[in-house]
Amino acid sequence: MIAILDFGSQYTQLIAKRFRRLGFKARVYPARTGATELIAGLKGQAGANGPEGERLSGLVLSGSPSSVGTGIDPDPKLFDLGVPVLGICFGYQFLAKHFGGKVESSTHREYGQAWVEKPTAASTSQDALLEGTPEKFRVWMSHGDSVVATPPGSDTILLSAGKIAAFRMLDKKIWALQFHPEVFHSQHGDELLGNFAEKICGVPKGEWSVAKALEDSLAKLRKDLKDVPVLHCAVSGGVDSTVLAVLLSQVTKVHAIFVDHGFLRAYDEADLRKYFAPYPNIQLEVIDARENFWKELKGKSDPEKKRKTIGRLFIETFYSHIGAKAGTKVYLGQGTIYSDVIESAQASSGGASHNIKSHHNVGGLPDNHDFVLVEPLREFFKDEVREIGRLLKIDADSLARHPCPGPGLSIRCLGPLEPERIEVLRQADALFSSELHRRGLYTQTWQAFCVLLPVSTVGVMGDSRSYESVLALRAVSSTDAMTAEASRLPLEELCEIANLIVNQIKGVNRVVYDITGKPPATIEWE
Repeated sequence: MIAILDFGSQYTQLIAKRFRRLGFKARVYPARTGATELIAGLKGQAGANGPEGERLSGLVLSGSPSSVGTGIDPDPKLFDLGVPVLGICFGYQFLAKHFGGKVESSTHREYGQAWVEKPTAASTSQDALLEGTPEKFRVWMSHGDSVVATPPGSDTILLSAGKIAAFRMLDKKIWALQFHPEVFHSQHGDELLGNFAEKICGVPKGEWSVAKALEDSLAKLRKDLKDVPVLHCAVSGGVDSTVLAVLLSQVTKVHAIFVDHGFLRAYDEADLRKYFAPYPNIQLEVIDARENFWKELKGKSDPEKKRKTIGRLFIETFYSHIGAKAGTKVYLGQGTIYSDVIESAQASSGGASHNIKSHHNVGGLPDNHDFVLVEPLREFFKDEVREIGRLLKIDADSLARHPCPGPGLSIRCLGPLEPERIEVLRQADALFSSELHRRGLYTQTWQAFCVLLPVSTVGVMGDSRSYESVLALRAVSSTDAMTAEASRLPLEELCEIANLIVNQIKGVNRVVYDITGKPPATIEWE
């Protein structure tokens, strides 16, 4: 088993996910887990949940938003355990400094694509970690500090624009990378992590798979919910909550509650009814709560207030509708996945994560709710959730559906929330979605949506001056929402869609296309 110490990187769970996808067992631990605690905890988990004889085979130090020496440095005794160590980004910098190298703040930060290449020395270019990789390949950087001198006795194994990008210390079984091999947009990440696990750590393949994890999840649900006749499940029509409802319906009756908060897309409710029709164990109920939500949200501009308000009203709607009373156990299923947890800074008990934004399923819940939350998808990423859906034989169109946040159009309408502006956005979104389907582009992008900006611009329409809103189109390619690139949709198609929007949607006279990746941006604008 490979242990991953989480120092607060937004990508930490992706490391575990990549190992798991390759068939290697991996587990994430808080940053401050010491050597003694790690070994003791591992034995405890082996006795309770895993096969006897489970042992630590390798250690990975994750990235971090913090710099080396700011109080979250790992226990030095970890390096006396005798297992191979892989440092990534912050872990790379810590290992360099700890063993006598030099780390400095960079004159310029590096976020996004970079190229790395092997040095000319044959002994380093043939390193076990690099087996199967070309002489030069693209990677993903995200750092403000750099290693300017490697430790004594180390070898530089990769360079980036002439600067150190990776080193090894064979006598100490240490390998370190400045970049993030775990993210989707780093080339040959599978080879690097697979080589570390199999060739360097000796971990056998095939011990983890989505199918096995699903079996374990179903077994746990049958045990935990054996005395629960009905489980209430919040659904939105998205992939996560749809898979959640079908998964839960395998073990108990599901009361699927769809709250219409006034910020739904034009097609959300109709699609959901179609998806749940084949499952008699799922009872779908739609609650019209638009009036209550609009009372508090009309005129609100701040995105965090929008999210928090919708989260609170969402729970209040459930309390009122289900009739939950203080002290009453009401089981509530939620489609929370791991990217939600990470960005709401709930994942790392090491205290090192930075809060990017609250999520409807996570940060929006009040602390004093009386629900027993059931979140079996909490440790899975979006592509793994889709794989679970395929294993459960859920309709393929449902699983291909683009993600949409719980607050819906409210956080895609920048500036004050007004019913008229939401209606403009709803019509534009429906047109954009239908055109992507009609042109065969919908499945060529991972997520696509419209954003209505609080900006008006001058235009010329019908030989007259217009002064109307700007609409941004956003389409990204990703697998897990942790990193993303702007989708390379054909410019001609985008121009035709933009022309249709301006001609058919009253209130919009300019359309722009967002080409920013994640990082530095997030996928959603708010």
